[in-house]
Amino acid sequence: MATIQDLLQLDLAKIQPKALQDSVKEIIADYKSIEAKTVFEAEEAASIDKIYKMVTNISPNAIIENPCLDVKEEKLKKKTPKKAKETASKKKKKITENVKKEPQKKTVTKEDIDALLEEIEHCRKIRQYNAQRRKEQGKKPKPSPYMKIKAHFISLGNLIPKRLKEDLNTQKEANKLLRNTHRSLLKIYKMNAIKGRKDNDELKERFEKIEEKLDN
Repeated sequence: MATIQDLLQLDLAKIQPKALQDSVKEIIADYKSIEAKTVFEAEEAASIDKIYKMVTNISPNAIIENPCLDVKEEKLKKKTPKKAKETASKKKKKITENVKKEPQKKTVTKEDIDALLEEIEHCRKIRQYNAQRRKEQGKKPKPSPYMKIKAHFISLGNLIPKRLKEDLNTQKEANKLLRNTHRSLLKIYKMNAIKGRKDNDELKERFEKIEEKLDN
C-alpha cells in the first residue's frame, strides 16, 4: 500500500492531467502543514494509495527510480553536452543497467479521474472538519489516579473465567472483594475519601447491573 512518502518522492511536474497534479500537491501541502502527521497518514491512507496508483497508471514518468537523486539534478544531467556524456559513458552504462523499464500506461477514463478527485475532495473536507473539531476540543485531559485505579478494578472484574461468568454467586463474591479492596487501597494511599467513595459507588452500580442480568 502506497504511503505519503511515495507521494513525496514523485516528480510533481510530470503528473498529468493538471487536476490530478493539483490534488497530489494539496495532499502534500496538507501533510506538511499539519502537526498530527500520524493521524493524517491513518485518515488519508486509502486516498493516498488510490491517488498514487492513479499516478502510476496515467503518469508513470513521474515516478523517480532513484528517490535519493534530486529532481533538479536529474534534469540538469539530461541537458549536459554530448562530450560530457561521452566522458561519463562508462558510469552511465552501469546506472542504466539498473534502471527499470518504464511501466506501460493503462487505460484510465476521464470518469475514473473525476471519481477519484471527487472522493479525495470529500475526504479532504472530512479531514479539515476533524482537524477543526480537535482544535476546538483541545487536548484531552490526562486520566487522574482515581480514574486509573477504577479502570484497573473494572478490568479485574472482566477477568472472571468464561465458565464462571454466568455464575451469580461467583460474580457477587468477586464484585464484593473488588469493591472492598478498592476502598482499602485508596485508604492506604491516603487519597481523597469523597472522590474514592464516588468511584466505589460507580463500581457497585456497574457490578450490580451484571448481577441483575444473571438473576433475571
